[in-house]
Amino acid sequence: MLNIYDFICSHSKYANQLQFGNPENLFIEYVCPLKEMKVRVWSHKNLLVYPLQGTKGYAATDQYYQSRVQQFFFIRKGGFISHQYFEQPYRAMMFMFDDAAIKQFLTEFSILAPAGRYTATDFARQQVVTELKSSSFIEAVFMSSLDYLKDPGLESRISLEIKFKELIVNILREKDSNAFSAYLSWICNDTDAAFIKLMRENSHFNFSSPELARIACMSLSTFKREFIRLFGMPPGKWLREQRIARAVAMLSNSNKTISEIAFELGYSDIASFSKAFKLATSFNPTDYPQRSPNRPK
Repeated sequence: MLNIYDFICSHSKYANQLQFGNPENLFIEYVCPLKEMKVRVWSHKNLLVYPLQGTKGYAATDQYYQSRVQQFFFIRKGGFISHQYFEQPYRAMMFMFDDAAIKQFLTEFSILAPAGRYTATDFARQQVVTELKSSSFIEAVFMSSLDYLKDPGLESRISLEIKFKELIVNILREKDSNAFSAYLSWICNDTDAAFIKLMRENSHFNFSSPELARIACMSLSTFKREFIRLFGMPPGKWLREQRIARAVAMLSNSNKTISEIAFELGYSDIASFSKAFKLATSFNPTDYPQRSPNRPK
């Protein structure tokens, strides 16, 4: 899988970029260079995205979201499949940031912290990609942030940190059904629930323990300890079981081809998927007894 943050940082020709706040938080003006129709990607940073041109699709955990120009949306950290449309180049502005930046913001502006309006059900239903309500305030933050990319000095970095805070303030203006506000509430008030949801949403991708630790913003040893405490088994074993369970569900309940299922589950090819599936179930995917009779091969 392609880490989009690492890719952007190492390929500056595709993105005007400037770090702010925590040295790893990033504001970018991005032109997508991906040539494949579908690419498995991930990020250990959350993304707030404001598209300027073109269209892109995002598939994650039984969700497909298609972005449009000036449609403001939030992508929670983790994995997803990026779908490219080639009618126009895809160009967007993004703030990429970790949960620590949000917690620091709410410590500084505690009066804005979400207060008890969201239930566990609200959080459980929240999708990886969520459209947020845009406004003239939101647009103004993004457009005015572009100027700082032209002068990447210390003053611009400080100004971008202020712009990020201004963006969060204006997102929180929306009081009704605010998915971003619900996310803030849970990462600040129930870290166990946030960790469990993060792992479950990313269990079907081919993540290593170090990559999941990075997404969770933990050292590897802390990640493994917390994982065992919450799931009762090591992450490697649990992830293997979850991928096979997901494969069984997809074989039984969807009309996707074996190739499509292998791709979505992060296998390098059909042969690798078939080998892992047979080892776990004693069946080849094509011969699985509960396989949908109408499924293409």
